[in-house]
Amino acid sequence: MIFADVKYFAAHWVGGAVVALALAGVAYGAWLWTRPPVDTTVAVIAPPAPVIAKVKKKVIPVKQVVVYAEEAKANLKLPPSVIASESQHVTGATTVQPSERRITVTSVMDEKTGETTTYTKPEPYPWVAVESRGEVRFDYGYKIDVRTRVPQQVGRLSIVHDVLQVKGVHLGVVASVFTDGTAFAGVGLGYRW
Repeated sequence: MIFADVKYFAAHWVGGAVVALALAGVAYGAWLWTRPPVDTTVAVIAPPAPVIAKVKKKVIPVKQVVVYAEEAKANLKLPPSVIASESQHVTGATTVQPSERRITVTSVMDEKTGETTTYTKPEPYPWVAVESRGEVRFDYGYKIDVRTRVPQQVGRLSIVHDVLQVKGVHLGVVASVFTDGTAFAGVGLGYRW
């Protein structure tokens, strides 16, 4: 009798997990479909870093400024108005490697030489931050039942969506479905490196 109850519970729990996974997949698909695309074809104006947003600017006399040749504007895919302008020039540019941390990019011009130096500074993890990013992945490998130690080849489709960051730890929802007919749905914590 107890075995029948376990089978009944397991059948309904797996069914509920599959329904939850399907709903999570539909919600995630809707979010992916409706979020604005990232335009990698043209540069946009970056807002000032928060630490200098309210700092006053001053005017200094400059004898000369060292700039890159005009072709740099097109190579960097700057807006057409900047490329066409004869008064706007590139003084520096850098590409920042993807990171879990925010990166502050600072350009410093030496008024004596006219040279611009660009610095990058990784910022500390935020104490608490709302985030919205996820991952869909398919893995293939071995699933091992630790009780019997019998490996079984399976595929796994997983969806993870992070919603909160506390320092370097990300909190989110996760759902997985395996090719052996089992599924998992829940919440989790993760750390990336």
